[in-house]
Amino acid sequence: MDRLPREAALANCLVITNTSGAAKYKEDVPIPGQYKISKFDVDAIHRLLKSCLEDYEKGVKDFDAYREWIHGQEERMRLCVDTFVKRVVSEREEKKGEDQKKIHRSY
Repeated sequence: MDRLPREAALANCLVITNTSGAAKYKEDVPIPGQYKISKFDVDAIHRLLKSCLEDYEKGVKDFDAYREWIHGQEERMRLCVDTFVKRVVSEREEKKGEDQKKIHRSY
């Protein structure tokens, strides 16, 4: 589930996540690696949380690219849908043209 990290980042929170599910993949949750916990280690998590609290201003900037990526998703989705629809329409028109050629040949 990647909705919670997105909403948190958009609210200027520092996102800390594990590396299971979608968060495992940079393509799905493209946040800096130091904010992804791969092994449950209380001391490491404590250090990360302390660092986030002590230097929030630096940390929040670490998520600028992620917020930009989130904002661009709607446009990327629109482009994907447009490309898909154009391809389907084009293939349908090609098939329709081929079917009409077959009809003419049968006469």
